[in-house]
Amino acid sequence: MKYPVDTIIMINNREWRIAEYRMGRGREWVYTLANERTDGSFDTMRLNEVAIGKIIENQPQGEVPFDVAEEAFA
Repeated sequence: MKYPVDTIIMINNREWRIAEYRMGRGREWVYTLANERTDGSFDTMRLNEVAIGKIIENQPQGEVPFDVAEEAFA
């Protein structure tokens, strides 16, 4: 298990929370991701560890990398 419960993953600008994980097919971790809508209902999806790794690698996860010059705050 690589990703703990309650980890937030950004997919298509939506926050998906890892709701549970289990061993699938005896060889790989399968994660259930949940996204809560404004009316309180949930969308869910199941992904394996490789798919989540590729999403995290290719999709920005909230960190905006940019350089700030020191003199900008002086």
